[in-house]
Amino acid sequence: MCQEIGDLRMDDITSEMILSVCESIQNNENQATFVGASTRLYTEKVFSFAVARGLCDRNVAVDTRGELAPANSGNHLPAITKPDQFATLLKDMSDFRGASKITLEAMNLLPYVFVRSIDLRSMRWNDIDWDNNTWAFSPTKGEGRDDMVSHLVVPLATQVISRLRNIQSITGYKEHVFASMRGSSNAYISKATLVQIFHRLGYKDVQCAHGFRASAKTLLMEQPELRYSDIVTELQLGHRIKDTHGGAYNRLDEIDTRVQMMQDWADYIDELRSR
Repeated sequence: MCQEIGDLRMDDITSEMILSVCESIQNNENQATFVGASTRLYTEKVFSFAVARGLCDRNVAVDTRGELAPANSGNHLPAITKPDQFATLLKDMSDFRGASKITLEAMNLLPYVFVRSIDLRSMRWNDIDWDNNTWAFSPTKGEGRDDMVSHLVVPLATQVISRLRNIQSITGYKEHVFASMRGSSNAYISKATLVQIFHRLGYKDVQCAHGFRASAKTLLMEQPELRYSDIVTELQLGHRIKDTHGGAYNRLDEIDTRVQMMQDWADYIDELRSR
């Protein structure tokens, strides 16, 4: 960004300049969509810092929201990251009746917890701490990976607890929350079950089960009523990150903030759905 903006005063930098720089990053030969989207977001944070301290008059980076390709768009996992479109998706999911009750419950719980499909589908009743409203488990894809945690704690918002209690009346006697109710060898609902449901909803190549991770991260960081940090959202996604001293955050770091974030997120998506 230095070459294009150089030594300009912050008040002389325009939204068009910021957008041009970020678009050039996204359009380079490496298809760096994530880097371009992240650059836009951090530019907004820099301007927010400057406005609060009287270093410039306005945060012009705000005007670039929604104008770039989403951070995840380079990995072929479709995700909706704009509030209005996400609200429509939530309503469509809530209104859909073309699947079994357990499948519908899994689909509608996914936005609240935004874990990987495999981890939601294989969720066990024994991993839920009803006293502390948390779900602790070992992410399937975290085994042997340096970039993933081996154990994740998901704070459960009041809405999630309520939904789980309803599901408990159906599968509470089984090991898995989303147990397969058919005469199948599968202990829990299959990946294809969730893939197909989004296709049937009309969201093929628009939103997938895994895409709720990108949806949640983007909205949690960018929406004014949320504005949670990159570190907190990354921790909740189960990504292993380093602190300023080079040490890895552990599974309980920022847990109080994450508890509040997950409740705020649940309230936010409920408000979107009711628009």
